[in-house]
Amino acid sequence: MTGDVLRNLTMEKIDAQRDHQGLKQFVPGRQVTFKGKRYTIQRRTTLASGEAAVVLQGEKEQFVISASRFLAEAQ
Repeated sequence: MTGDVLRNLTMEKIDAQRDHQGLKQFVPGRQVTFKGKRYTIQRRTTLASGEAAVVLQGEKEQFVISASRFLAEAQ
């Protein structure tokens, strides 16, 4: 990318504090429904970007998801 293109890109601001606060009720070991499947919260963490995230464990999969996406879809 050229310098002109880079100057015109805008970055989304991450509000890590708000996301961490939103995760307070989601303690490790808690069962949640995410996208229609049951998962266990393994841990809450922070990504290298500073964004809050959670580690979810299902029957056959384990993955990390950003707090903002998780909070928007979790039940």
